[in-house]
Amino acid sequence: MVVRVLSMLTFVAAFLATTLPSAAQYSEVVKRSCRNDYKRSCSTYALDDPGLRKCMDKAGPSLSRNCVIALVNSGEVSYQRATTRWGHKLKKAR
Repeated sequence: MVVRVLSMLTFVAAFLATTLPSAAQYSEVVKRSCRNDYKRSCSTYALDDPGLRKCMDKAGPSLSRNCVIALVNSGEVSYQRATTRWGHKLKKAR
């Protein structure tokens, strides 16, 4: 019974580690480019808090151009979301 519970806990921990965003997943470019936006809009969330993504998405229209470009280039945000939903004017990479 104990072995079964431990193996289940190990599986759950491994699953969560691969599905939840972590501070390590954010590139240094994104961290540097979005630092002021984070402080202004979402500093109540830790970098490993799942609510951070939702907060940054809500703040999307007011994010700086450098932050939006870093988020798009890193794949954190789609070009379409940044331009259509958030209203940023960006040139599409070729």
